[in-house]
Amino acid sequence: MPRKRSYPSQQTHRRAPRHLLNVDAEMNRDLPSDLERDENFETGTEEEEEEEISTDVSRRAASMQPDLYMAAKRGDTDFIKNLKAEDLEGPVLSQKTPQLNTVLHIAASLGHSQLVEAMLENDLGFWMVQNSAGELAFHVAACCGQLSTLKKLASVSGSEFLVIQNNEGNTALHLALINKYREVDLVLKTKYSEIAGFLVETNPKVSYCPNEEHKSPLYMAAEAGDAEMVKFMIEKADGINMAMVEGGGRVLEDFEEVKLIAHAAITGRNIDVLDSVMSEGPHRIKDRDSKGMTPLSYAAYIGYLEGVRYLLNKFADYTYESDRNGFFPIHTASSRGHIKIVQEFIQRCPDSVELLNHQDQNILQVAAMSGKAKVVNYMLKMPELEMLINEKDVDGNTSLHLASKGRHPKVVSILTWDKRVDLKLLNDEGKTALNIAGKYSGKMPSFRERLTWLALRYASVESHAPSPSMDKDKETITKNSQSSKPRQTPNMDNYKDRVNTLLLVATLVATVTFAAGFTVPGGNDDSDPHKGMAKFLRHHLFQVFIISNTIAMYSSVTVVVALIWAQLGDLNLVIASLKFAVPILGLALVMVSSAFMTGSYLMVRGLHWLASIVLIIGSFFLLILTLLFFPLCLPSSLL
Repeated sequence: MPRKRSYPSQQTHRRAPRHLLNVDAEMNRDLPSDLERDENFETGTEEEEEEEISTDVSRRAASMQPDLYMAAKRGDTDFIKNLKAEDLEGPVLSQKTPQLNTVLHIAASLGHSQLVEAMLENDLGFWMVQNSAGELAFHVAACCGQLSTLKKLASVSGSEFLVIQNNEGNTALHLALINKYREVDLVLKTKYSEIAGFLVETNPKVSYCPNEEHKSPLYMAAEAGDAEMVKFMIEKADGINMAMVEGGGRVLEDFEEVKLIAHAAITGRNIDVLDSVMSEGPHRIKDRDSKGMTPLSYAAYIGYLEGVRYLLNKFADYTYESDRNGFFPIHTASSRGHIKIVQEFIQRCPDSVELLNHQDQNILQVAAMSGKAKVVNYMLKMPELEMLINEKDVDGNTSLHLASKGRHPKVVSILTWDKRVDLKLLNDEGKTALNIAGKYSGKMPSFRERLTWLALRYASVESHAPSPSMDKDKETITKNSQSSKPRQTPNMDNYKDRVNTLLLVATLVATVTFAAGFTVPGGNDDSDPHKGMAKFLRHHLFQVFIISNTIAMYSSVTVVVALIWAQLGDLNLVIASLKFAVPILGLALVMVSSAFMTGSYLMVRGLHWLASIVLIIGSFFLLILTLLFFPLCLPSSLL
């Protein structure tokens, strides 16, 4: 349902004083008749409005007299002063542009300080009028970098009104900082920095006021790594009893979540900013986000090593504070693959290696479960972490079980090559890692699942016989133990598309190579005694071309014949045909690529640099083609 339309000039800002609610309506009460709003349009039902939108019904926008608009753009103070006295209080200066900007908005945006002053002398209420974005004149001045007009407006409105927000919840300070961090021009950045400094100096409370994204100006400065601005905001707010602020930036109003300033400082990766934020009070290190992460956990999460070191130097005890998921900072670093941070925790707090999350998982299990091969490899090389290798979690899963369940073939391979890893350990369900790898969901295993299963299979993992207490799993375990495949053999329908695709590719290769055999590069010699023979017969690359093309031709024909056998309906014959045909087809594709490369070279050999590029590009893609096709030739890829 579309929202009911309303004019921003009749809306009120969040947290605006009650005596401001009807100011704009009062300003517009005496609009000319041709600019009056349609009451039916304003009070119509949602169904009528939806119909109005769908039928593209015309409506009238606000407008300003051309002379008045141009005078505002020029900053023509004399034009305003020459208006009749009754016009100063009447509809003329209350006119608005289509975006509901008044003369004061226009003057403030262009820095016409004298015109702003003249407007305010006639009626102090002008500064309280909003445009379609819900912005007052001082919002516009701050956004456009007009410090002089901003000061004049602030002198009239007072410092308490600087916390008024526009439709997006941004104060004038938000807008100044947004533009400062967006600009690349040093002069403009300095200008916006001066405006931000003035606003903070005038009302320090505005530094803590969050917008609709739950970001306060202090958060924005910390996130941007603006150490100077962060220090200035904190210094100005020092000692002020701000009723709206609790816990270092949590606003006790309509917000469910407020961005943490300490986390913003860590995101900005600036130690000076982090130090300034932490110096504000000990409550900063206790701040937790919606996931229960402390600043130390958050620094470990994003991999900010310098920040972790700083926090460990000052607040090492928070190494032993977990988040809502039960992850301690060292678990978080391990799950994210940040080796240096894991090293830092082990060096500063050696006993942190014994920490377990809610699932009783240690840091090695967390790394294996997350597929962080480098972290797993690092931990296996540390003698002091040997006790973690075969440790079980609450479900009896070891690191190998968790890596197998997570389909992380590289981690599984690293673990299986370590002799200290017990490959036959059973979890609480009576399953080894191979049993888990053979029970992936879905009819067709993914490539990662195949590689995981292969890594376990080739490590000679054998399922252990179940204990008497696991009778309910006996049948399943026996079935998995005797099977040499990672799942039940699929039916014939699973192979039809594969066989047909390979058959089509092989046929195309055979057709292309057959044609290339009779239309050789350079053509044939028409002179005796070599009439009909290839012109490049003696050239060594032509010989490579002929050999490659011949191999590709006969390989593709062989694949076609092999796949014809796969059409007989015998599932075992289909699998055997695929195992034979796929590597041969791979050879055919490599050879036809080699033939194209050498043939192209022969055609452009007169231009040395171009011929060299042809050989380099061809060789590079031949290598890539070989690497891509090799895994498809593995036995598990055909099952």
